[in-house]
Amino acid sequence: MHYRIIFSVFLFLFLSSCDLLFFKNDLSQILGVEKKELKNIQNFNEWGGFQGDGYILEIYTLSEKAIQAFKNNPLKNLPDKQEEGKEWHKYNWSTFPIDSSYSNVFIMCLNYSGSSKRLTVKLNEIKRLIEKEGVYYSFYYRPDKEHPQNVELFILDVQNRKLYAIDQQL
Repeated sequence: MHYRIIFSVFLFLFLSSCDLLFFKNDLSQILGVEKKELKNIQNFNEWGGFQGDGYILEIYTLSEKAIQAFKNNPLKNLPDKQEEGKEWHKYNWSTFPIDSSYSNVFIMCLNYSGSSKRLTVKLNEIKRLIEKEGVYYSFYYRPDKEHPQNVELFILDVQNRKLYAIDQQL
């Protein structure tokens, strides 16, 4: 009897934690808009090991007000990323084409090959998207751009009001 209760509690905690959003609390600062202007519409999570290896893709829609606020912001700077024991570097918002000296960051995030066919389809959509006008990108990376081990990549499609937030850890 006690095992059923313990198992039920464990199962509840596990299932309730599966839908947590990795970027939810940071996006308003990253974009310079209010939280209420962002709505999560799709998530993909894949974990490869006990050391935190994994891949996260979260897709958000933004209100027209949020898009205008972003476009009207002349600086478009990412806030500094503070994490104890880790030194993060950043690349502020820019439009495509990609700065070629950062190609390893994009290769790491957009050439991910996981087990989810839905994720593969979505990544192919993003690859086509970055060739279009009116698409911005920014990212955090560590330890360096030649050999990134952790990247948080943000791609903003202002025309369709969508934000793609990717976290890749090796």
